[in-house]
Amino acid sequence: MLRLPGRLLVDMPNWLGDFVHTLPALGALLAGNRGGVTTVLVPPAHVPLARLVGVEVITRPRGAGWLWARRHLVGRFDVAVSARHSTRAKLILVASGAAVRLASTGRGAKLMGITTFLPTRSRHQRNDLNDALARLGLPAPPPEPTRLHLPDQLVAAGRESRRRLTLDGPAVAIFPGTKGLASKRYPTASFAKVAAGLARHGVKPLVVVGPGEETLAAAIAAASGAAVAPSRAPLDEIAALLHVLDAAVGNDSGLSHLAAVVGCPTIAIFGPTDPDRTGPVGGGEVLRPAARKGGELPGPLESLAPDDVVAAIIAALATNRARRS
Repeated sequence: MLRLPGRLLVDMPNWLGDFVHTLPALGALLAGNRGGVTTVLVPPAHVPLARLVGVEVITRPRGAGWLWARRHLVGRFDVAVSARHSTRAKLILVASGAAVRLASTGRGAKLMGITTFLPTRSRHQRNDLNDALARLGLPAPPPEPTRLHLPDQLVAAGRESRRRLTLDGPAVAIFPGTKGLASKRYPTASFAKVAAGLARHGVKPLVVVGPGEETLAAAIAAASGAAVAPSRAPLDEIAALLHVLDAAVGNDSGLSHLAAVVGCPTIAIFGPTDPDRTGPVGGGEVLRPAARKGGELPGPLESLAPDDVVAAIIAALATNRARRS
């Protein structure tokens, strides 16, 4: 099998949380491809974040498949690795014409002549590409928390965003949205109580949501007086704002994972999903409801008291202050 360095293509995931979970493996690929050129395929919303990693970036439009790849990728890459698992993603690898193509098993991969690897679901998602790395002669990423480093100019822009939002004093981001299962979502009314509880402690809550979640943010703001961040800001600007905040709390969601990797002390609220599989790769604290009586699984998220969430945030703020002093 062809070894790096060379012209490497990495097809990154669609969802923000999965994108963040893939950063450790992308870092290992970058380190192993020194002297070569590493390019990532990402959906339009992730382009600003991908540019922070130090890679070449190609925007992958919605629905891109075989024909799109034949027009835009042929002859440009020696090695292509997919961090997505769909048939369409595998067709993109084949259409690229790369000599070495690595993708997860299933979805027609063997019929397409793709070299396959098997993600181990019993480990954290950050390790899903370990087998692909090994096939390229590269070590697995280290287990330490991952950091997405922001340039000074972007950090300065984050401070300016914080100033415009009048977030003087301690300020905490709240992420009430999430994609996928409704059972992953801490109740909106509970988040409103968390925001109000923080305000009583002299902490300014800031609700941060993505496009389409504005109604959710407005409900929490109306019930608690929390500020609301612009929902359609580019992700690098959101990352910069989170970097300069004092803490963050949210569901098992892309924004929670993003906050952790940019160095914002983060509390992630987990319900049915397993933090050993999808906990924040940037570190932070996982908060879960107590287990049902006689059971091992956590109780429903509505059983997690807002006062307990507030207490965890206040403790995180105190720890962060102690580290800085």
